[in-house]
Amino acid sequence: MGARALGTVLHELGNLAPHGVRSVTLEISDLLVEAVRRPRTDLGVTPVSVLRVLPRVPRHAALADHPSSTLRSFVPHRTTVSGGHDLFGTPLAPLDVPSAVEAAREARRLGLEAIAVVATGAVGAPGHESAVAKAVLDAVPDLRVSLSHEVGGMGLLVRETAAVLNAALLSAAGRLVDRCQRATRPLGDVPCWFATGDGGRVSAERLRALPVLGLQAKWAMTLLGAAVLNGRDNATIVVEDGTTCTIGEVRDGLPHVAADLQGALGVRLAAPQPVLTTTGTESFRAGPERSLRGSPDVSPVVIGNGDLDLATVGAASCEPTSWVDLVVHAGSTDELRQQQRATEDRACGMVATSDAPPGSERIVESSATALAYVRAGTYRLRVRAAAGARP
Repeated sequence: MGARALGTVLHELGNLAPHGVRSVTLEISDLLVEAVRRPRTDLGVTPVSVLRVLPRVPRHAALADHPSSTLRSFVPHRTTVSGGHDLFGTPLAPLDVPSAVEAAREARRLGLEAIAVVATGAVGAPGHESAVAKAVLDAVPDLRVSLSHEVGGMGLLVRETAAVLNAALLSAAGRLVDRCQRATRPLGDVPCWFATGDGGRVSAERLRALPVLGLQAKWAMTLLGAAVLNGRDNATIVVEDGTTCTIGEVRDGLPHVAADLQGALGVRLAAPQPVLTTTGTESFRAGPERSLRGSPDVSPVVIGNGDLDLATVGAASCEPTSWVDLVVHAGSTDELRQQQRATEDRACGMVATSDAPPGSERIVESSATALAYVRAGTYRLRVRAAAGARP
C-alpha cells in the first residue's frame, strides 16, 4: 500500500474515531522482512561493511566471517581491528583507531553507505565501539554507523547479526518511515509511532536509528491484539492458520518475549521478540495440553488467522516499552541490587522519553542471572519496562 492509499484509509478511520485521533501506531515488520529477502528493490536493504573489534585477528578465514549466508550475502566488506574488552570491562588490547578509520574510508570508496561495528565485551563496556563511531564519523561523516551494544545481547555473533541487519535496513527504514509520516498528515499533527518486537512502540526517530527493533513486531502485536479482544491480561494465545498452530503467551498485558531467538529470517537476534511454538493443527486439537506450556489455569484463546486483523488491534493498543540487557560485576548483594536499580531507572527513563504519561512507567521484568562460566560476581541483567497501569 502506497502512502496515498494508506493516508486515505487513515483519514477514513480517523473520521470514525469518537474522540479524534491522538496518535497512530503502524506495524511494518512484513515490509522490513521483505526488504531483507529482496535486497535489490527500492525498499530493499543496502550492502554494508562490518568492522569487528577483537583482541586479535582470527587465524582461520572461516572464523573471520559470519556463519549465516543471509548475513554474508549483503556484507561485501569486512575488517578486523585490535581492541575490545572482557566481560568485566578490562581492555583486552589497545584500540587501533587509525585502522578502523582506514577501514571506514575503504568501505566508502567501495560505495557502501553504512558500517556495523561489533566489539568484544561491548555489552558491558561499550567504550571501544563508541570511540570507533566517533573517529569514523569525524573522518567519513556521510557513513552511517550501527553499534552492536545499542541493541544488546551476550554473544558476539547475535550482536553482529543485529548490528548488520540494522545497518542494512537504515535506508529502507528511513524511506518507509517517510511514507508513513506522509500518510498520517490528513489526520493533523498527531505522533506517528511504530510497533516493536517486544510488544511496545517507539517513535519514528528511534525506528529510523534502530529498525531491527521492528522486525518481529507482527507476532508481538498479534498476541497482544488477541488478548485485548478477549479481555485477558494473562493468556495463552493459539492462532490457527490452516494446518499450523502458532502458540504464544501474554503476561501482565504484554507478549512474553526473549532475546537470542530465531525469527522470520532464520537468524538469531539480540533484539527481544515473542516466544512462539509451532505445531500442527490436528495435533493441537487432539491434545492441546501437550502443546501448551505448563498447566494454564484457564483455557487458551484460540483464534483462526484471518478472522480479524489481530496485529492491527495490537498496534492500536500497545504502549511505549524498553528493554535493557547487559553484563555487570558486583562484589556483594547490595552492590548487585544497586546496579539492578540503576538499570531499572534507565529502562524507565527510556519509556519516559517516549511520550508516555508522566509517572506511568513500570518495571515488567527484572532479573539478575549469575554467569557460572566466568569469575564469581558476574551477572547478566535484563530489565523490561512499559507504560501504563499494572493489570
